[in-house]
Amino acid sequence: MAHSHPHSGESLRDYFTEQLLGIMVCAGLGFVSIRMYTNGMLNYILAKPFHLPVLVGGIAIMVVIVLLRAIAVWHEAGALQAPAYDGPECSPDHVHDTTCNHGTSYPGHSHDDGDHAHSHDMSWMFVTMLILVVPITLFVIGMPNSNMARLAAIAEAKLEGRNSAPDQEIGGASLRDQAKDATVEDEKKQADGSTVRTLKTQTGLRIRETIPVSGEPKYALITAEGTEFRFNDLNDAAFDEDKRKSYEGQTAILEGRFKRIADKDFTLFRMKMTCCAADTVPLKVRIVVPQALNGINNFDWVRVKGQIQFIKMPGGKAGAETYIPVIMVADITDVRKGEPKNEYEQ
Repeated sequence: MAHSHPHSGESLRDYFTEQLLGIMVCAGLGFVSIRMYTNGMLNYILAKPFHLPVLVGGIAIMVVIVLLRAIAVWHEAGALQAPAYDGPECSPDHVHDTTCNHGTSYPGHSHDDGDHAHSHDMSWMFVTMLILVVPITLFVIGMPNSNMARLAAIAEAKLEGRNSAPDQEIGGASLRDQAKDATVEDEKKQADGSTVRTLKTQTGLRIRETIPVSGEPKYALITAEGTEFRFNDLNDAAFDEDKRKSYEGQTAILEGRFKRIADKDFTLFRMKMTCCAADTVPLKVRIVVPQALNGINNFDWVRVKGQIQFIKMPGGKAGAETYIPVIMVADITDVRKGEPKNEYEQ
């Protein structure tokens, strides 16, 4: 083909229509990429390490494809508006012949009729535009959003539950049993004659022991203000002895989805995204409360505060010890419903 520029009125119109629609769609895609980065919508579909490349890609689209191409098309259209023509003027009733210069004297434009064809197929072009505009349409109607992520997380948790054995109720040893070998950190006499001692167990739990003048001692967990912990950190620590020892006894605050196992035992979970929403898996931490817990349904978003423990579970591989992270709650008031946040832990 001698050239790729349109030469007839119809193909000229189709050519510039295609260019303008392409620029508009690319501008929309670039804007959506940048906006999803700035408003946090990428959190619902993409892992954190991939957010910056999306932003850079959006900026590159706006600068390279949209801005530079728009300038090029603008100059091209200007060059075609007033083609140079030095031949004689044609009268209204003249006969066209080879001396006429209609449509053939665009700057740098020559015809080779033996090898001249145009491929501006508008039907395929519109199909292409419709496909490209799909992500823009989804963004306009507010997708992805937190509700979509919530439904995906619940569906993933249900599927994971069906494909694995039911969680065992752990309960754990009573505080009385754990206090037997505990170290006394503090001891005070009360005005009524009772004694209050602060104990630290071998697994790091801090327990308040109240010994009355008569009767049985009473035990309660002692929790501090607490620190926000990540599910991933606790799950990783379950496989590392040094980390287990450093975390045990600390007061942790966790937020996630509730899934009941027994009256005093439930799982809190959140989703981990390795790359995108399609490869998410649930991260789980077991929660043990001192009293039966009511008023919370499966998959409610809850906030929990308690002391970290790692409990050895039976059924591990030969010669291997399997631990799971557990939060021991001092009072059921430390388990309360919260406002849903991002389902995915980054």
